[in-house]
Amino acid sequence: LGFTVLVAFVLQRALFLVVGRLERLITRHGHDSRASMQRARTLGQILRHLVTVVVAGSAMIHALQILGWDVKPLLAGAGIIGVALGFCAQSLVRDVIAGVFILAENQYLVGDLIEINGKAATVEALTVRSTMLRDFNGYVHFVPNGEMKIVTNRSRDWNRIAVDVVIAADQSLDA
Repeated sequence: LGFTVLVAFVLQRALFLVVGRLERLITRHGHDSRASMQRARTLGQILRHLVTVVVAGSAMIHALQILGWDVKPLLAGAGIIGVALGFCAQSLVRDVIAGVFILAENQYLVGDLIEINGKAATVEALTVRSTMLRDFNGYVHFVPNGEMKIVTNRSRDWNRIAVDVVIAADQSLDA
């Protein structure tokens, strides 16, 4: 069991190094722009979570096998339970699919200022299931990705702002 835990830990760290190299590759491919750094950081965070879940799950199954459990029925049962949970957790599936499209379409990244339902906030974390936002008051909001219908990205490319300035009729416009 100790050897399994050690191998799982070393494998996780090695895969984290691969994810780090992938982040640097994405950043270099984007000519070290701010957007490419944000995209690399966001994808790196998601890949690290995925690596941790896969390695820990595999280590747990291997540990059960070492302890003498027959894991084949367990895996078959997990597949059946997975299908049943898929029907029960349709909102979770909707959130994950929406999260994949958010990442694939590069709609927003960690660090972007976005507006959802008329409220502006900064993206602090992005997973395939939800987005963690922090508004200007410092409140943290966890928004399921499937709930985001219209998202305005205030950080992308360029912006414009119109400001009304009140000037008296007898004032010089140049001043």
